[in-house]
Amino acid sequence: MTAHRSLRCGDYGTQIVFDDHDADEDRAGVCRKAAPPVPSEVFASVTFDPPTLAAECAASPSFDPPPIFGNFAKACPMESRIHPPTQSEWQACISPEDDGLCPPGFDIRLEFKERIADARTCTPCSCEAPVGGSCEAELLVYAETSCITKIIGGGFGVDQNDIRCTDIDPLPIAAMRAVLTHEDPGTCAPTSHVSQVIGDLVSGEPRVFCCSKNFN
Repeated sequence: MTAHRSLRCGDYGTQIVFDDHDADEDRAGVCRKAAPPVPSEVFASVTFDPPTLAAECAASPSFDPPPIFGNFAKACPMESRIHPPTQSEWQACISPEDDGLCPPGFDIRLEFKERIADARTCTPCSCEAPVGGSCEAELLVYAETSCITKIIGGGFGVDQNDIRCTDIDPLPIAAMRAVLTHEDPGTCAPTSHVSQVIGDLVSGEPRVFCCSKNFN
């Protein structure tokens, strides 16, 4: 809003500053105080700047990389007293000899790598600027900071193509409320259609097990 000393916004005017508020204001509008209030004797009309459409579209969040498929093993110490549900689902394993060979009786050689560190990420998606769309707001101006006593009865509608000027009652401007009455966000075309997986799967050192299905 801009306050003008003359009627019909004939002079340059002074911009009215309102206190900050969280960006996620609800549709019913929030009461914002003028900082500081504008005395009635210093203005005769006001200009309402138009609401603005979003300058950019927020792309959908990137998804996690695809899952890893493979064979995984879990080793438990013998003294842990874990009993397999069936004999065929478990194997007794030991480390290989110093020469890397498996000793007699433990002829099932299995090789795994230590737990994988997944350093993969997905590239973010992006969009072009929004096209089309429209919005309209109803502006209410109040003579006190609780937004109860209105200066302009019934509110004043303005869309994104308007800069409205109106003469105003001789009361101080202490607060305002902007209520979104129409919203058409328009559309955004994607500039990156597919998210790409970047980064690597980092593996540890190989680990060899010499195993036997004989638990005795």
